[in-house]
Amino acid sequence: MLKNTSTNKLIRLALILFALITVVVILFAIISQSNTREVEILVAPTSATVTIDGKTYENGTYRLPAGELTVRIEKPNFITQTFTFDTIKNDRLYAYLLQQDGTFSWYETHQEDDVIMSAIGSREAAARAEAYSQKFPITTLLPIIFAEYDEKYNYTEFRIDGGKFEGCHSDFCLKVTDSTGGNFDIAKELLLEKGINPTDYEILYEYTPIVPLN
Repeated sequence: MLKNTSTNKLIRLALILFALITVVVILFAIISQSNTREVEILVAPTSATVTIDGKTYENGTYRLPAGELTVRIEKPNFITQTFTFDTIKNDRLYAYLLQQDGTFSWYETHQEDDVIMSAIGSREAAARAEAYSQKFPITTLLPIIFAEYDEKYNYTEFRIDGGKFEGCHSDFCLKVTDSTGGNFDIAKELLLEKGINPTDYEILYEYTPIVPLN
């Protein structure tokens, strides 16, 4: 009887110890997950050396420390990139190196690297376009093109574009390009019809008459 009691105590002790170890492992996993972030690394050329806070990585998905990290990407005969990367704000570390000689000869002869560089370039262009449209939502309504005849067959043509033009003193201007002349006020009225207040923007005007065909 005494032997059975001792055996039962050992079993209970082992179960308690196992439960404690399980709890510690779970807590450690939770803490580790909260202090790291999953980040996809994609760099071209694939043979470039990627160093993040002193540790070297290859293309792939890793759990990196949460917060700002120092990234260095280098390869002989390429322009080295060094920048900070915040894993809390971004889960994709995409970058490509440019050659020091200004050519793309490496990418032209290394198809995998060329595909990666093109994909990253397209993604960056899309991100810039998205950021631009968010900063200037009016761009979703542009260009506005007006071209029509009135009841007397008088023809009117102009267009309204948005962006940074020569002579523009702000980050974003509207530009009226008038092909038939005298339509600046009509263009502003058209903006109002579209829900755009002309006084909110610097507006440039350019008269570019239609050149008759010989």
